[in-house]
Amino acid sequence: MDIRTYRGVQALRLVSALVVVAFHACHWFNRDAGATDRAPEIQLVGNLCVWTFFLISGFVVVHVVDSGREPDWKVFAIRRATRILPLAWAMTAIKVAAAVLTPAAMFDGGLTPTRIVASLLLVPSRDPDGDFRTLWGVEWTLVFEAAFYLLVAVALAVRVDPMRLLTPILVVVAVLAVWRPDGGSVLWFYADPVVLFLLVGMWIGRATRTGRVLPTLIASVGVSVVYGVVQAARREMPFGFGVLVFLALSGAFALLIASERRVGARVPNWMVLGGEAAFAIYLTHPLVAQAIPRLLGRASGSDVPWWPVVLASVALAVALGWVVHRWIDTPLGRALRRRLVPRPITPRPRVTS
Repeated sequence: MDIRTYRGVQALRLVSALVVVAFHACHWFNRDAGATDRAPEIQLVGNLCVWTFFLISGFVVVHVVDSGREPDWKVFAIRRATRILPLAWAMTAIKVAAAVLTPAAMFDGGLTPTRIVASLLLVPSRDPDGDFRTLWGVEWTLVFEAAFYLLVAVALAVRVDPMRLLTPILVVVAVLAVWRPDGGSVLWFYADPVVLFLLVGMWIGRATRTGRVLPTLIASVGVSVVYGVVQAARREMPFGFGVLVFLALSGAFALLIASERRVGARVPNWMVLGGEAAFAIYLTHPLVAQAIPRLLGRASGSDVPWWPVVLASVALAVALGWVVHRWIDTPLGRALRRRLVPRPITPRPRVTS
């Protein structure tokens, strides 16, 4: 019997979102609060949680496609678009309005028409300094997600197994990161080894349905070596450490999936609900998690310790994310899918005399 909702994955979504918010809150405290105390830089932990999002995305795509819940490319594309675009567009609109009203809000480069259009289309762009930077900073992950969904939709449209099409593409794109230049085409943005987490997430999703664990394990070890080589060549992390990080994160995720039938029911409902709101928490948290550090900076709060500020920032971000998810994003997405997703045609029963 298929598992429709992986409660462990939803809990993992929530935890990952909270850690990313905490990581950014620490960064914003150090940047804006003007305090003598310094928050810890938890860069690696934050990265691990972002990479976990990619693992989850790869897994979910294969899960919904193989289960027949999104049977053709049109349904798949519409459901993915209505899942991410409305809130992403709202955040872009807020950033544009803030930049016009308060130019100091543009910490990450100037406001240009090209960047606005790129943000709305979820394609890469460069800021005035030439750096890859999305207009709404945390949307950089959605640029990868959108390209990933596009490739899956293409595979479904031409009736090719998405795994068969995407496996060589994602490996090649990851390897190209070794030669990624500082300038050049914006397409170089995609040359990043993080795409390998999308790939392994897909493999885990397929292995969950087929039971073919050994081939997935062997392939994952091979991809971990590719990841380690690319990261070492880019001088991001030593080869051995890169392999270890990749295998540990992917392996832990695979174990979580494998244990769903045994431990899924033990996951509290509030964590499942929080996981459903994780996307909104992640995408909206810059709106409020920066507020307290900036207010402290204006008030010259030099004696304030970092931890209550970070905790308050995370709490505000969770509260806002839940409100947006519950009363804006979910109803809007449901309405759009009801209008745009074609309904299956049920054949009328024949009347026989």
